[in-house]
Amino acid sequence: KTKQDKSTFEEGIEENSDRFYYLEGYLFPDTYEFYLGDSAYNVAKKFKANFASKVNYNMLDRAQQLGYSLDELITLASIVQMEAANVKDMNDVAAVFRNRIDNKDIFPKLESDPTSNYADQTVRPNIEYYNQTIIDAYDTYKSPGLPPGAISNPGIDAIDAVLTNKKTDYFYFIANIMTNETFFSKTLDEHNAKEAEIKQYYIDNPITEEE
Repeated sequence: KTKQDKSTFEEGIEENSDRFYYLEGYLFPDTYEFYLGDSAYNVAKKFKANFASKVNYNMLDRAQQLGYSLDELITLASIVQMEAANVKDMNDVAAVFRNRIDNKDIFPKLESDPTSNYADQTVRPNIEYYNQTIIDAYDTYKSPGLPPGAISNPGIDAIDAVLTNKKTDYFYFIANIMTNETFFSKTLDEHNAKEAEIKQYYIDNPITEEE
């Protein structure tokens, strides 16, 4: 890839030997129109142009103020996108991961399930040459800090949630997938109690075949 082939924002994508898909996170989720038989180059160009139009300089300035590189912003937003049950929970989900990042001594790992899924379901089966280091780098249960790249292509709501930088005392969250509710906790004891409560809810409200 030559410098002339790059969009402006691509200069902010960090060189990392553990990155799996170069543009993961930067193909903005949206509705696109393409010509039949259009070239891969033109398709990618349209994706990249849309990302550049949505993630503007004000957002990048805000990220810099918060201490995020472009890559860190998009990577964290991609985790928020996959973790949050709905848009209204995104600010609190982002806050949990920010709190963990800011308290590395207590929480050395982010422990996000979607990162483990990405490592096992996307990286592992598609990697050209088997490399456990790269697979583990994407799994935040095994490696500290953020993955070497995004695990999804986040939308504006997830990116905004990171940039909002909501202040909370939350370090844990868990979702009830049957009610679409997410519960946030300050301590592990609170989190474990809520987890037990949700498990009991599943037992008391089994999914029937009609559902």
